Amino acid sequence: MSLNNPRKTVLIAGASGAVGSAAMAHFARLSDWDVIGISRHPPIRPVGHAKHVALDLLDRDRCAAAVAMLGNVTHVVFAALNEREDDVIAGWSDPAQMTKNAQMLENLCDPLFEAAPSLRHISLVHGPKAYGVHLPGLNLPVPLTETLPRAPGDNFYYWQEDYLLQKKREGAGQSDWGITLLRPSGIIGATVGGHLSPFLVLTVFASLCREAGLPMPLPAGRGDVLDFTDSDLVAEALAWAAEAPEARDQAFNLCNGDVFSIRDAFPLVAETLGVAVGETRVYDIADELSALAHLWPDMVKKYGLAVPDLDTLLGCSPQVARVWTAPVPPGEELRWNLCSTIKIRKAGFAGCVDTADMFRSYCYRYQELGMIPRLR
Repeated sequence: MSLNNPRKTVLIAGASGAVGSAAMAHFARLSDWDVIGISRHPPIRPVGHAKHVALDLLDRDRCAAAVAMLGNVTHVVFAALNEREDDVIAGWSDPAQMTKNAQMLENLCDPLFEAAPSLRHISLVHGPKAYGVHLPGLNLPVPLTETLPRAPGDNFYYWQEDYLLQKKREGAGQSDWGITLLRPSGIIGATVGGHLSPFLVLTVFASLCREAGLPMPLPAGRGDVLDFTDSDLVAEALAWAAEAPEARDQAFNLCNGDVFSIRDAFPLVAETLGVAVGETRVYDIADELSALAHLWPDMVKKYGLAVPDLDTLLGCSPQVARVWTAPVPPGEELRWNLCSTIKIRKAGFAGCVDTADMFRSYCYRYQELGMIPRLR
């Protein structure tokens, strides 16, 4: 390796999550990167030559001890997230939950500033809740742009950003390092036990319907129109942001580049997985899933699935998966809003993904990973 192009080492926090595991796999494919992932559990997807360190970011003492051994780290991707399991959505506005997420970043970075003399860049993976899309009654423009002011109230995204900015002002670390905030919308990926994996819930529901000999019902009423983001696209953007001067100390929205009506996901999943489509009716996907969950243990044995326990596979995702079937009042199809990606494109990152193709791809990927059965 040339002295003008020394090896780089990226530390990826939240390695078992959708974004973290995608980032590990992507950076591991790049010849001039060494990759270290940290999370409580290893990722389910293959991550090449990347190394994994089991670590709970809420354990300050263990973080300090582990990070002290990582002096070669040059870049950080922080994609770790702690959700409130009893009520994920309420947790987004819960001060105690926000404190946990802020503390995880501090527990990692405080010792890293001392241990890693060549630290150059830190990326934070956030999302459109930075604009307050989760706050009821907040009137937001369409689309959301990075120039918008902060939404009212507390938000751990703000706390994490402010912590890093304060550290920069204080001269923390032994080198000049930059920050990039990425705000992907509706991330889709492959993870076990993730609390924000609604598409996995939909594919599991379809698989259960077929196993029960039932068609998959279509939800009645209008559905949300959203912009989604493939976790692999987030990984590509993180690799770009790690070295692009245009990304330094900037915030960027990120999404696939198209919009998608979530009602259209049902026939797409049914066709891809070979499940019959049923009647259109009002229902709650979390309730229907619960009613069919007793089939899962036998399906695990029959199809050799990777995760024996359905709750372990899905985490708290059924709570947020209700968005798939919840009827939307007329005129509120954009209640979660859409994000402009003009800024990141002008800065030099032009990656895009066809959302329908992405959904099909993840149906197959979940099958390959043994997360759902091969039914056709």
